[in-house]
Amino acid sequence: MKTVTNKIGSFALLAALLTAPAVTFGAEADQAVIKSTALAPKVPGKERIAKIQLNEITAITAQKGWLQEELAKVGAKLEMVNISQISGVSGAEASLLDRGDLDITVRMAYPALQHRANGLDAVVIWQGANPHPRRATTIVLADSNIKSAADLKGKKFGASLIGCPYYAGVEAFKAQGVTVDTEFQKGDVRFVNITGAAATSAFLSGRIDAYGTHPATASIVPLITQNQVREITTAVPDGIYVTAGGRQMYFAMRQWANENPDIVKAFLIAWDRTVRWLNSDNGAHWDEGAQIAAREIREPKSVALYDIHNESTIDWSWGVTDYKDAVDSIKKFQSWNIANKDPFYTKHHLSDKEIEAFVDKRFFKGGEYFVDSSEHPEKPAPQAQADLPADVKPGVQVAQASIAK
Repeated sequence: MKTVTNKIGSFALLAALLTAPAVTFGAEADQAVIKSTALAPKVPGKERIAKIQLNEITAITAQKGWLQEELAKVGAKLEMVNISQISGVSGAEASLLDRGDLDITVRMAYPALQHRANGLDAVVIWQGANPHPRRATTIVLADSNIKSAADLKGKKFGASLIGCPYYAGVEAFKAQGVTVDTEFQKGDVRFVNITGAAATSAFLSGRIDAYGTHPATASIVPLITQNQVREITTAVPDGIYVTAGGRQMYFAMRQWANENPDIVKAFLIAWDRTVRWLNSDNGAHWDEGAQIAAREIREPKSVALYDIHNESTIDWSWGVTDYKDAVDSIKKFQSWNIANKDPFYTKHHLSDKEIEAFVDKRFFKGGEYFVDSSEHPEKPAPQAQADLPADVKPGVQVAQASIAK
């Protein structure tokens, strides 16, 4: 059974009252509790609640019951936090994390790093593999005479400074010999810092000439499928965005992750199961997944379906398993921005040791709570026959609970 509740509290970025709807899923009271190595035994009346951001993948895993199943094993219940009402406010998830209204959230590597550099004491619990270059693009109206970055000289480019498309666009323009305005110097292209519904409105009305965006979003998918826009740049293949800044990252507050590593692992198991289910049977589950996501997020099914299967997806990817790979990608992205005189990172950046502590080693290969969410997970070494339980005969496979059936 699920119940719908509302969280009402002050939100620093809006300086006003904010209501963030949440969907609560619970395990049965008589289900077994598995003690976490990081926690004292469960105390009656002290239920643990995992507050997880609602998106297409988490909506699916919750509605299929897989996330509740894993959380129940560690004595926790699920609360899905829908931040779509404030998705147009850059940094909304950081404020929710900071005040305890959200435990696990997702952004690309760039905004996650910026939150940390701004002082949010969060840690990375999972990092996605390199995205397709179309994860972030620069679009113009279909009837625009702008054909390339060079045609944007003297014109307006809109994007959010706390958003990946800005960085993907700046890198793509730079590769074509075109510069963008910063607070340090005037560039070839006038930059407008704008986000959310205001950005879409400004773009469609012609107040900005080009818009840096994620194609797989509710406001942009219809424009693409109805041929109302054209892409003039994608992220640079093998560039800094594709190999670092555009990687997806789930993160949580450090203290919460330290107190609840078993809950983090339960989430990662369910995440992995959901992604493998969506990618099995040649896309046979896409339609069902899109129906679930559309209903829970309240978006058109066509948008959910596009994000699930299109190369530009922003909602899922396979995972990076190597801790050093994850750390090095963040260091590389920060270094590139400092070298290119980024207005934020020239003033606020992390040391190498701070970045190494930003990525929580426990959830990567070799760590106590690691879940192999890579596209081709390593198979466990075959067990010697003498070590097998007496009731397991040679040739009989033992099913793994985390694999979708």
